[in-house]
Amino acid sequence: MKPKMNNLIEFLEENNEDIANQIVESVLDLMSLEIPQVEKDRAVSMYKSFVEFLCSSLEYEGKNMPAELLEWSKQNAYEQVSANGNISEIIYRYPPTREVLTDFITKWTSQFNLSTDQFTLLLKKVNKMLDISLEETVTAFEEFNAKMKEEFKEEIDIISFPVVPLKENMAVIPLVGKLDQHRSAHLMDSVLPKVNDLKIDFLIVDFSGVIEIDDIAAVNIQNIRRMLRLLGIQMISTGISPHLAKTAVSIGIETNSSRNTFKSVKQALEYIQ
Repeated sequence: MKPKMNNLIEFLEENNEDIANQIVESVLDLMSLEIPQVEKDRAVSMYKSFVEFLCSSLEYEGKNMPAELLEWSKQNAYEQVSANGNISEIIYRYPPTREVLTDFITKWTSQFNLSTDQFTLLLKKVNKMLDISLEETVTAFEEFNAKMKEEFKEEIDIISFPVVPLKENMAVIPLVGKLDQHRSAHLMDSVLPKVNDLKIDFLIVDFSGVIEIDDIAAVNIQNIRRMLRLLGIQMISTGISPHLAKTAVSIGIETNSSRNTFKSVKQALEYIQ
């Protein structure tokens, strides 16, 4: 390592906290952006690690990216997902950050009389770190977002299939919306155990709120009927539209008895009584 670069490294190591503060303030000023103090403190801490890693990478090749930079990137993504924000709100901060860091590198190059090759080396290393941070942020955002969507979907499934006891020996499940493979599987895996715990003889499944059902869901419903029969519970379907009936018949599903299907919940109740 040439003496001039060593002088820069020594300067960065001795002043990393002050430099980190300057970077954060410069980026915020350039963007005319105000952020909470706790977020600013976290950014300063991250840039301290950023500067420390830059020094290490100039001295030794093959160093791993600082964990704090990666964690900071993930935390930014998590906060955006939690606030129902967009990934663009994070990405648009990176160009101003590159601009600020380029200005710092230009100033250091002049201050320590670095060569063009040394300037280029600094710029490449800083840009690589920013690229990795951006990649980590986007990846984490997608992972957090997918996880939250799945959790939300599970919550919707739970409230979409309420088991409503009507009398001592019967209950009704009103179905609404589109019934697909995922939702019908949830009905089979999560709702049936609750039905069995009620110790009922009849379960009315009302399809009047269903706007569409796919082939796999229709097969799952038929399997649910068979499973209930093995549990000693008679499943009665109500509110099946002509469209749903066509789907069921087209894939070979038919009820074995007219007593299993009624136009309305009211008719089903009259039959049971």
